[in-house]
Amino acid sequence: MQAVILAGGTSAQLHPWTPCAPKPLLPFFDRPVIEHIIRLLARHEIRDLIIATSPQSRDIARHFGTGSHLNVNIRYSIENEPAGTAGAVRRLGSMISDSFLVISSDIVTDLDISAAIRAHESSGSLATVLVHTADDPTRFGTVSYDQENRITRFVEKPRSTEIFSDTVSAGIYILQPEVISSIAPFVSQDFARDTFPLLLRNGDPISACHLPGYWCDLGDALQYRNAHFDALQGKLQIDLPAVYAGEGIWVGDGVDVHPSAQLAAPVFIGSGASIGRDVVIGGNTIIGANARIQDGASIARSVIGGSATIWSDTEVANTVIVGELAAQNVEQRRDSPMPDSIIPTPTR
Repeated sequence: MQAVILAGGTSAQLHPWTPCAPKPLLPFFDRPVIEHIIRLLARHEIRDLIIATSPQSRDIARHFGTGSHLNVNIRYSIENEPAGTAGAVRRLGSMISDSFLVISSDIVTDLDISAAIRAHESSGSLATVLVHTADDPTRFGTVSYDQENRITRFVEKPRSTEIFSDTVSAGIYILQPEVISSIAPFVSQDFARDTFPLLLRNGDPISACHLPGYWCDLGDALQYRNAHFDALQGKLQIDLPAVYAGEGIWVGDGVDVHPSAQLAAPVFIGSGASIGRDVVIGGNTIIGANARIQDGASIARSVIGGSATIWSDTEVANTVIVGELAAQNVEQRRDSPMPDSIIPTPTR
């Protein structure tokens, strides 16, 4: 089966990282978010991949190339103008001849893709939408379906007064190639807003597939931080680029931890990072590759980006800090929406 990875989006909620790097290349445990998607697909033997992206995201092609190092084959479709999720797929019609999967590049998930494919094949539907429950359905395409898993209603990002379900699209679809012909040409088209409602109006069958497992949309800094915590706590099953050292601690290659440093699980320390004298690292902390945590610093419930420097005797808590920046005395409330939590603090 082929897969189309939608990778043209940006997110103001993740400013200032996204202006300097495409959102799909945001690091998640020292790997780009989209790489976790690629690895997930490969684990389910989906290796023929098309990444639909924008001219501003050519760094994705430069980063992954053909994908041979990940044992996949990647081709690229560059959209000069935003075409929407469905419009991006319509442009690929000549490259697709059989059922295929569409997946967003800004989610992290361990859903059983193989089980979803089997469900689609047995459903007889033109489309199968993987669904999940959400605390705030207004951020997603909201879905209702009957006892036979046939979708009866699909509304993209309903207002709070329009919410009819807490079941939402997970941004993962399995489609028959006939769906492509139903996507209007020359205009921006979205699956949730345009294509799926049209199919429903035409009486075409669309199925929902609700599977156990983890799913999170990395739409803002709080979700980004908490998804890291969920992976450390075992709620999200992904491969971490580190060795499990026991007692809830993952350590990458070439890490230097001073004997006087104190680590409280769960903690991830990326390759090449250094932890100085008398540093205290509390649970739910991620230290990115090549980060420098100087003597006497204290960090808890935070994501420290790769190559960041945390100055001596600094306290950092409940936040996210971008790489290649220095920071001191940063704290957010534990339940903060974190509008400013990805912090470009000036270097000393």
